[in-house]
Order: sequence, then C-alpha cells, then structure tokens
Amino acid sequence: MSVRACLALLCLGVSLGPLSAQPAGKKLLTLDRLYSLPSLIGTRPELPQWSPDSRHLAFLWNDQGMPFLDLWAVNTTGGSQPIRLTHMPHPAAPVDTGTDVAKLQAQASFETDHGIADVAWSADSKQIFFTLHGHLFSVVPGSEPKTVESSSVATLLPAPTAPALAYITASGALSLLQPASAHATPLYTPAADGLSIEEAHWSPDGTQLAIIEADSRGVPVRGIPDYLADEATLTKVKRPFPGEPSETRRLGIVSTAGEPTRWLPLPGSPMDLIFGVSWSPDGQSLLVDRSDLYIKHRRLLQINVASGTSTTLVLEDDPQNVTAEWWSAWAPDGKGIYYTSDQPPANDYAVFYKPVANGAPQLALAGNYAVFSSEIAPAAHMLFATANPDHSEQRQIILLDLHGKAAPHVLRSMPGTHTAVASPNGELLADIFSSDTAPPDLYLLHSADATVQRITTSPLPEFNDYQWLAATYVTFPNVHDGTIVHARMTSPPIATNSKPRAAILGSVYSNTARNQWGGRIYHPTWGLDQYLAQQGYVLLNPDIRGSSGYGRAFRQRLALDYGGIDVDDLYSAAQFLITSGTADPHRIGMWGSSYGGLLTTTSLFTHPETFQAGVAGAPATSLFHALTGEMRTMMDPQTHTDAYTHASAFLKSGGLQGHLMLMQGMRDDVVLFKDSVTLTERLILQGKDVTLTPLPDAPHGWDTQGLAQTRYAYRKLVDYFNRWIPPQ
Repeated sequence: MSVRACLALLCLGVSLGPLSAQPAGKKLLTLDRLYSLPSLIGTRPELPQWSPDSRHLAFLWNDQGMPFLDLWAVNTTGGSQPIRLTHMPHPAAPVDTGTDVAKLQAQASFETDHGIADVAWSADSKQIFFTLHGHLFSVVPGSEPKTVESSSVATLLPAPTAPALAYITASGALSLLQPASAHATPLYTPAADGLSIEEAHWSPDGTQLAIIEADSRGVPVRGIPDYLADEATLTKVKRPFPGEPSETRRLGIVSTAGEPTRWLPLPGSPMDLIFGVSWSPDGQSLLVDRSDLYIKHRRLLQINVASGTSTTLVLEDDPQNVTAEWWSAWAPDGKGIYYTSDQPPANDYAVFYKPVANGAPQLALAGNYAVFSSEIAPAAHMLFATANPDHSEQRQIILLDLHGKAAPHVLRSMPGTHTAVASPNGELLADIFSSDTAPPDLYLLHSADATVQRITTSPLPEFNDYQWLAATYVTFPNVHDGTIVHARMTSPPIATNSKPRAAILGSVYSNTARNQWGGRIYHPTWGLDQYLAQQGYVLLNPDIRGSSGYGRAFRQRLALDYGGIDVDDLYSAAQFLITSGTADPHRIGMWGSSYGGLLTTTSLFTHPETFQAGVAGAPATSLFHALTGEMRTMMDPQTHTDAYTHASAFLKSGGLQGHLMLMQGMRDDVVLFKDSVTLTERLILQGKDVTLTPLPDAPHGWDTQGLAQTRYAYRKLVDYFNRWIPPQ
C-alpha cells in the first residue's frame, strides 16, 4: 500500500466502526430529498457562449434549482452580476399528484424538459439566437424574445462576418436565415432517408460551409419492443453490431450563393471517422482529422477547397491505440497546425505543432500531465489546454503563449475540475467549475493572473443544512503486474473503533477518480454516494486500465481485453480495501452501468470469493451485441472471436456464488434488454441467485429519465446492498 494511501486512511478514519452521531444541526440525507425538486445542489449552468467582442457572456441556467433552462448573460466589463434575459413559457409542475397516474406522467415530463437547448451570438454582438423545443428565437438584451423560425431547428451556426445564421434541422437538413428575409433558404436537403448533415463549419468570409454528411442507409435495422402502448409494438432503430456495416461519411462544400454542393474526395474508406474539420485563416484549405474505424491509422489532411486535392500533414499508425482524445486547429497565421497526440516523443496526450510547408512535428505543450482538451484564441495568439498537473485527479487550465514570449504555465485556481471556454480576446475564461465539495457553478477566470469572479450560485440555501462528505484519493498496486492504480474514496463520518466496514466498488467505469462534484458525472450518483456513505459504506472508484491521465501504456493495456485487466484492477482494489483493514472481506459489493455492468457481472462471476453482491445496470454482458464503437478496443468479432468470447460476461455466469441484480431499461437501444433476459434465464437454469429489475420506460440512461424512476432504481440498489452486505 502506498504512503499516500496510508496517510489518507489515517486522516479520514475510513477503517472505523459504527458511525458517530449526526453532526449537531445537520439533517440526515434521504433519497427522496436528494432526488426531488427543487434540486438541493441547484441547476448546473450550461453552454457558455462569448459575444464576438468579448464583452458579454451568455449561458443557460435556472436559479431556482429547477430543470428548465432560460437564457442569462453577464457584462464582463461591468461586474459579475448575471441578468436573466428570457422567461420562456412552459407548463407548470402538477400539484397534489398523489397516485394519479396522469399527473405523475406529467410530472415526469416536467422534470425532463430542460428548456432552451442551443445558444449563439450574432456577428455584431447585438443579439442572441436560441432554440426551444425546435423553435428558433432571437433576443436583444433588454427586449422581449421574438420567434424567428418555427421549423425543427436543432443546431445553430452563426455566420462569422454577417448577421446571417445557418442551422441544422432535426431531420439533418441545412438552412440559411438572413435577417432581411422572412423565410429560411435551404442549403442542403437530404436526398433520401438515412442521409443527414452531422456537422457544418463556416468559412472565414461567411460565403461557404464545409459539411459532413452521414449516410446510415446501409446500417442494419432492429426492433425494440414497446410494451407501454395500447398494444405491444416493435420500434425500428438503426442498430449495427460489431462487424456489421456502420455509417459512411463524406465531406462537401455548400455555398450561400446557391451553387450545387461540391463533394471533396478523401483518401481512405467511406466508413472512416472524421474527428475534426476546420478552415484555414485564408479560407483556402480545410484541416481534416480522420482515422479508420478502429482508430489505429490517423491522418491529418490539408484539403485544397478549390481543387479538392489533399496533402497528408501528419500520419500516425498505432495498432495498440484504443482512445481518440484528439483535437486539431490551424495556427493563427495559417502557417502550421496544432494538434493533440500521444505518439512519441510524448508518452501521454500532448500538444504538437506541425508547419504546413515543411518540417517535422514538434512538441509545443507537454509535461508531467495529460492534455484532455485544447482551444486557441487566435486574436490573442494563446492556446488554453485542460490538463491534470502531476497526473492528479484535478483538471486545471494551462496557458501557452503561441508567440513563445512566456513559458507555459498552469492557471492554478481552485482545486477541482475546470471546464473553460476562452473569450475571443483571450483575456477571460468562462469556467464551469466543481469539486468534491462544491456543486458546479459558473466563474470568470482571468488569464493574466488567475483571479476568479463567481457568476452563479446554484445550490439552494438548504444545501448547507446537510453534511457533505469529501472524497479522498488513494493509490494501490495491481496485485499481479504491480501497476499503480488511482482511486477516489468516499468514507463514512468518523466513528469510534477500528472495525472493518462494508464496501462498495462503484459506480465502476473508466475515468472515475476525478475531483469534481459526483466524480463520474454521467449518472447522478453524487447523492447516492453521499447517502450510502452516510449509511456506513465505504465507496471506492478506481481508475482502471483504459482510463486517461496516466500515460499511453496505461490506456493501451486494455486493448482486446475488456473483462480482463480492467476486472483485475477492480479485484486489486478489493484486496487493497481488505489488506488495509478498511473493508470486511465478507461484505464487499460492486455496481456499475453499461460497461460498468460488464465489469460488475464479470467480477462476480470470476471472483466470487471476493464480491458477495452486485448491481449491474444496463449491463453490456454480450460484447457481440455491443455498439460498433467498441471495435476501437476490441477490433471486429470475425477476426477476434476469442477476445469477444472472453469479454462476454454471460458466458461466465456459472461462476456466480453471490447475489446479482440486473437493472435494465426496456427501451434501451444501446444495451439490449434481450441480453439481460438471456443472462437471467441462464442464471435461473444454473440455480444462481439473480434478480431482474426491468424499467419499462427507460432508455440506456435509466437513472436520468424522471426523478420517480431515479428514486425507484436507487432504492432498489440500496435495499439490495443493505440485504446482502449490510453496513452495520
């Protein structure tokens, strides 16, 4: 066990026995209050958008802790007080619902209506466009919003040099709206069902757009049963399995003058992936970041827009690659490109610079960290990167002066996770920040001196009435190969003796050891974790192999090994808890969803002596039925059948000795409900203890579709662990 782990355990008392009394004046957390409205932690600010003149910041928010987002703005030159710009109408939440099913369904609809969806400034910084339920509106700060277009608008694309606005519709069409015109002009209309615009990017002069057209006509169609209609029906969805045809893509140029779309030839296969498209500053070339379906062969291409000819600027071949955390952009002068890569001489994601004319790529930003995202402010000649200094659990901002006048430096601000968007002039960053102890809020971060201005305060005053437990971070070795694994630990309040506790690994997944509110934020487990710890459980979230931030070798070790080395890391986490005296070896459980469900079921099947109980949500127990994106790690099943067989948990079900609950949405088209039914039947035949909890109205995100369903599912999870690995 590492010194860091020992110190953390001693300081936080994670091995202690029965809980002490609740701190004076603090309320006990309940699942009902944690997952009801208004939200204790408030509503996360979303989609910060800078005005082109850098003087104003628009964003979406609800200051009452409700789910419906309205439009807000702050004048960055006149203080930090946010002003609400819209009060868009929406149905009120039903009152006195009781057990009235119709009212309860209306309540669920209210809870999943998130209001305004997209925001964009006009080029003159005078008005803001936004979408609500597919309708397009505009607002001048200080005035009432006006309806602009009532068609099915999905994505806004403001022109860079004029007040014109392009938008992509829900059906994948592309239209142009001029302020003087009452109607939009079609720029691209899908020629057939299955064709749609995936992305569009304006040229610098605002006369053309580069578009990516996706073609799903060759993708297999499968049926998802719907049992909630008057009669059981079969919903058809395009859903390929690994090895089956996936979408193809092509790159085109559309003109605002109405000229026919020009399709640009790209080297490679039509099924190759496109990770980025950007225009050169002079508008003559496109930078295209492209790879094969398995992300093993990456090409950064310079495409001449007029002729369609392509030049390969960067070529990367890595047969062991399993992640594509790639970014690319033109240098402000157009003489080179910046891009992220983990290829040598880097050993983790770093920023490289490549001259266009000649010369080899060179490291521009690298250190004892991984770069997760980057952004260039061309007017300021600055690059802002999000990284984890010292391979820590934090995400801080690093500033790189592209003129080379100053060394790169970390804008060290509050410890936690910073998700920042730079202003066009590079002086400010709109920073959505959270930490283990602070729910997400919006701040302004000054790039010159890292000073901070808080814009929003989202948590309700009631938030302070409860005790919120801070996580700590530990490391331990994998018991077989010695690799150091990092983990996030949430422990019960300090008590009075050293009796080992019940422990839960979960929610297990990759990239869970993060200093942000809730750790892994793709499920609303922030409240569940706090509740379980309050009940006396120790919770551990290990960053298993395949996780980012620990070097290329750590990520690539997962290649062709789902359910192998990752499960071995989880087994090592359990051994760490046992040998440190933290966990009772007879009361260790695990839970996770999707890939985390694969990890949970495989762990219980292959290490039954270690894990006594597990809850697998939407578990990917048959890798043969996974999404085609999993081929990035596992290649195709036709040539790697043994690896797919090894990774498919349902084939190992005979090893179960403990207790397993499967929790599955019946409308899930990512992990098929059929797979959970199949595994349940196998376990029944084998005489194993299995519980299937179906969620009839749930898609893949089974705990994000209405709070009644979240409360129901989390109660089931808590009750299951309380039954089989009680905390006391």
